[in-house]
Amino acid sequence: MKFFRQPADRTYYRWQELAFKSVKYCVLIAILLVVASQIGCLPGSALSNAEKLAENKDYYGAIEAYQSVVDTQPGTPEALQAQLAIGKLSIKQMNRPAEGIKAYEGVIAAAPKSDEAAEAHYELGLHYFREKDFKSAQTQFDAIVNNFPQLELSHSSHLMLAKSYEEAENYEAAVEAFDSFANRNPRNKRAAPALENKARIQRQFLKDEEEAKRTNQLLVKRYGKVEGAEEAVEKAKQELRDFNATIPEPDDPLATPQGRALAQFEARRERDRPRGGVERSPAMGNTNVEIPDSGFGVSAADVMRNFGGQTGIAGDDQGSYHDAELMIANFFYGDESYRDAGALYFDAITRAEAAKDPIDPYTYLKLSVCYRKVGMHQRAKEVLRKAASRDGKVVEAIINTGRNHYTSENYEQAIETYNSVIGMSRSKDSEIYWLISLAHKKLGEPEKEREVLERSVAANTQNTDALQSLAEVLHYRLKDRKAAAIFQDLVDQKGDTYIGAKTLGDLTYKYGNYVQARARYRAAARIAKRLLNKSEIDAEKRELRNQIVYATILAARATYQLKKPEEARKIVDELATEYPEHALIPYGRGELALLSGDTETAVAEFKAAIEKNPHSDIPVIALGDYYVSQGYNDDAIALWEGFLVDHQYNQNVTRSLGKLKGDAEETEE
Repeated sequence: MKFFRQPADRTYYRWQELAFKSVKYCVLIAILLVVASQIGCLPGSALSNAEKLAENKDYYGAIEAYQSVVDTQPGTPEALQAQLAIGKLSIKQMNRPAEGIKAYEGVIAAAPKSDEAAEAHYELGLHYFREKDFKSAQTQFDAIVNNFPQLELSHSSHLMLAKSYEEAENYEAAVEAFDSFANRNPRNKRAAPALENKARIQRQFLKDEEEAKRTNQLLVKRYGKVEGAEEAVEKAKQELRDFNATIPEPDDPLATPQGRALAQFEARRERDRPRGGVERSPAMGNTNVEIPDSGFGVSAADVMRNFGGQTGIAGDDQGSYHDAELMIANFFYGDESYRDAGALYFDAITRAEAAKDPIDPYTYLKLSVCYRKVGMHQRAKEVLRKAASRDGKVVEAIINTGRNHYTSENYEQAIETYNSVIGMSRSKDSEIYWLISLAHKKLGEPEKEREVLERSVAANTQNTDALQSLAEVLHYRLKDRKAAAIFQDLVDQKGDTYIGAKTLGDLTYKYGNYVQARARYRAAARIAKRLLNKSEIDAEKRELRNQIVYATILAARATYQLKKPEEARKIVDELATEYPEHALIPYGRGELALLSGDTETAVAEFKAAIEKNPHSDIPVIALGDYYVSQGYNDDAIALWEGFLVDHQYNQNVTRSLGKLKGDAEETEE
């Protein structure tokens, strides 16, 4: 029997087919929706959404969107960009600087060598600059100059560093920064204006007309024929006319230093050419040596290429390729072209070290000077530290260079040279500080002379040259004859006194030599004990007991600084057992509490010591110093003035009060 489908059956199957197609269509739509939502969650899209929210001034929504990128994509470039955006919005739009600073610091911590970190440093620098926190601004800008020299942002940071020094009235540093910018970027359109600013500061603020003249003459000479520098050059010429000074002829840009150096090199090559006219074969440098980025913004290869390329100047049998580099570098150095000189010194040293060839110690010094002259002080110190660790002659060579500057009456250069090796050889530090003091003496700077002499003595309390010089500057130039007599006694071997030992303890503690400080304070306590055992006068005994307790507390404080807090507390506890009612015991506990960061306890203990003995200036000065350290100057002034009502002849408190008021007046001015 045949069965035939009814029309209703065809309709049924057609409906099934349509239903199946509808399901497929719905599934497709669902998939597309999921994909679309996932695309919307991609970092790039999230950043774009956040940017749109910020453009619409929905700053809270924008920050939330940026934060989602940071949370979901940690460590990625997108997350770093999001953190930068959070920083900018928080500071510039929402007046929430603490959150902005935190965001920028997060970028630096997450990727300290990234371009985003450089931008974070720069934004932090600008924020601190606007807030007139110039020291913090300088730290940020300096970090970019030293760690990101390859970025264009480094140039702007260099100029902002100079401006922050000027705003902070550190005019010497501002002059150096503007000068180093011009040295580092001689072909930059902002180099001539930088020299113009240098001359302006020298004239207006440093009152040094001779140096201002020299800077203006350099500007005219170097940029007189450079397109784009016309305005700065005309100002410099007018300044020179006002000074009735010589206006030099501008250098011909075509007569480059490279050309002059090439002529010198060719003359040397001709002189050393072997008889018979046969040229020695070239000795190329080791092309397999990996040369890191020097940071000077120009490669040694580029500098050498201007002298005829790698084949034109490649060294010969009488010298290697790096010998040729050093010869040309020395020319640039003498011509004050520190950027090109530094690039060549860096390359030559790297090649010589790879070949294990000997290097003149002075080459490291010159490379360090080049870094300093282009504003890269961190790199300058790193070069010398590395060189000194390899070759002890480097430090001695630098000291000799400083002596040569001193002999030639270039006292500022002598100081700069000596300072470059401080801390590289502990056994030499005391001598170097003393040599620096001689230069300050010649410059008529007694306060600076005293400071470096104190550092010299702190580094080596047996340095009689430094002790004698310190006694002399105190006596003759600063008129502090009482302090001068103490140091003179130490020179004359009469220093076995309480005041002599304590003075050395104070000096060594001040400059961080805690081992010597502890030893000197202990010696002071022993001297006082010895005298106490011999004394028969009550008033004298009371004073000697004060000296024993005070010196022992100071020894405990130095012990704490040597990372021995428990030992320090034990010293004070034992002292309290021996002298349970002494008024300085709370003071001692306060000093240790302050070192541990427990300021509340420290203040309470200082006040307890004052209450026990209102006549002692020791806890009064300690509490006042704490107030000053926290910016509570009015509280310190009130405390010290109140003490002087009943103790008007107390020199220690009078001196502290006078210094604080003097600093306050200078700040107001």
